Amino acid sequence: MKIELRKMVVDYLCYQAEIGYETMYKQERMGFLFGSRRQNRILVTKALFYRGGKKGRTGIIYHPDDFIKRGRELALTFRKRWIGSYHTHVEESKNISFGFSPEDRRSFLKEPTLIELVITVWSTGKSRFRSPGKKRLLILKNYGAINYRYIISGITKTETGATLTKTVITPVK
Repeated sequence: MKIELRKMVVDYLCYQAEIGYETMYKQERMGFLFGSRRQNRILVTKALFYRGGKKGRTGIIYHPDDFIKRGRELALTFRKRWIGSYHTHVEESKNISFGFSPEDRRSFLKEPTLIELVITVWSTGKSRFRSPGKKRLLILKNYGAINYRYIISGITKTETGATLTKTVITPVK
């Protein structure tokens, strides 16, 4: 399975990560992903921020039933398939988390969707960061106008649980 992101979706996800990073005390952000699935390919064509929940520096507290209800409503409004969700990880005390935490895994497996994207953002300063060394991660260095770095980790559901999946930017067709 491969996840393809339209460039405008990547721009939006990086923008959301920047907002969370620049908020006083920093905060994670989350939202919905819409698109299509064809054979072994998932194409993400739209992302939208979720206004609900309580967003903090190291996590988001939200009611899963409200999130699922809102995702289904938006899918009908946009006439697109709700294929997943995203959330951000912001640099905290010069440490960077790009992994999929046990809490992330539990909430993802409860959702009726196919994918989860984790967008990690940090400043290009001297943060403690070890390269993930995974070719399946989309690494964007100095992306956009502001000098931040990003990693977008794509996770898909499989029969055995959640699996890190190759994620790429695809041109608009």
